[in-house]
Amino acid sequence: MTIGQVATRRIDSKYLVPRTMDDYQDVGLVGLMEKLAFGPNLILKGPKGSGKTLAIEQFAAKKGVPILRQDCTEETGVRDLLGTYAMQGDEVFYMLGTLTAAVEVANEDGGCVVVLEEINTLPPQSQKILNPVADYRQEISVPKIGKIFRVNPGSRIWLIGTMNPNYGGTYNLNEDFRSRFEFIEVNYMPVKLERDLLEKQFPTPPAVNERRMVDKILNLSKETRGGEMGYALSTRDLVQFIKDFVMLGDWPLALKLLEGKYETDNVADFRTRVMSTFQIDLNKVELY
Repeated sequence: MTIGQVATRRIDSKYLVPRTMDDYQDVGLVGLMEKLAFGPNLILKGPKGSGKTLAIEQFAAKKGVPILRQDCTEETGVRDLLGTYAMQGDEVFYMLGTLTAAVEVANEDGGCVVVLEEINTLPPQSQKILNPVADYRQEISVPKIGKIFRVNPGSRIWLIGTMNPNYGGTYNLNEDFRSRFEFIEVNYMPVKLERDLLEKQFPTPPAVNERRMVDKILNLSKETRGGEMGYALSTRDLVQFIKDFVMLGDWPLALKLLEGKYETDNVADFRTRVMSTFQIDLNKVELY
């Protein structure tokens, strides 16, 4: 696309629709998003690895809606959200940012979901950049190229943020920013659903011993989520643990990999819990 004398570029919409995961376990969050789709902007609040982003992706995959994702940090600003000049060979062009690209994608496809990962790491000045897209205006001004990107009637951008309130390096969300979003608490999956998800990670239906190990890792994860061990094992961690076992064919080695998530001060406690739960002494386990 060319604006005046400046060409612009962005990712083609056809690459932005995520794929459906066959083993995805919906706890009701996808269903809720279907009811709220392209209505109020949302912020999903919850611990790491609890399926916030995955739920958004599965909603978009089910509906065939393109997603643009912005990983937020304290340095996220105009270049990331609005865009910046770039050069390839002798050609100078304006690479659209997440928000400006979202407007074009929404106008092309009828809608676009913008996922703002760890939205509470956005500094206050960057939060304000989002305001005109997050409210009724559905537009963003880019003075650098003399254009206002505006969503066409009948099209829509839907902003969905994720945040883990327990992360460090975060900012308070401005009141005007908070007023443009609805907040949804996302917790870990119910044990039954989490067990079903883990058992689906085996290439064949799990044997009795494998089902027992799944129960044991679920018990261990429950202990870590109490906040006393410095790191809470998330659903994502547990899925990877089962996948590690499938690749390694050895429970102690898979547990040894899991041990690496813990800081030095908490390793001894983790090993003690593993010994009491699995009767495996990680002090005697070497990865290689």
